[in-house]
Amino acid sequence: MQNSEVINTADTVLAENYQTTPPIDVYGIARNNGLEIIEKLFPIDQANIAGFITMQDGTGKLYVNLRDVIYRRRFTIAHELGHWRLHREELRSNPQRSILFRIAIRQLNVDPTEKEANFFAANLLVPLGLLRQHRDGKTNEKLAELFLVSTEVIGYRLSLLEQDEDVQTQESSSGR
Repeated sequence: MQNSEVINTADTVLAENYQTTPPIDVYGIARNNGLEIIEKLFPIDQANIAGFITMQDGTGKLYVNLRDVIYRRRFTIAHELGHWRLHREELRSNPQRSILFRIAIRQLNVDPTEKEANFFAANLLVPLGLLRQHRDGKTNEKLAELFLVSTEVIGYRLSLLEQDEDVQTQESSSGR
């Protein structure tokens, strides 16, 4: 799947749920998409699992590890919602694919569906348009508080925003 398709899906979800200001109500969005959110303490031997989604009778149940901080839980919900919106057929045929293990945001993840779900989550929680509107004069910490995400997610999104702006500057200076 192309990045543009993932971005368009995240934008559609935001529009469907009338989300125009940070922080994005990822809990409400997940529920509006028919997902039941179950937050619980995972056993210590499963501490590396942030969450997963299952399908029971066609209904999605999203499990989130309460051992995680709220920022991580919100990202997990957005990630699993990404699987729900982007990979539902695969979830039906291969439910093991839905387990989200902790991998740092900039760490290489070779599984394309996991990359897409992470990219969806970042685009859902911190849309570049909203970040552009709210970044002026704010530290990464203040932006993270505003969007209710980690500073790592903000740093990642700011780097993408800068790349986007560099491309736009190059295009306008070349007369495109």
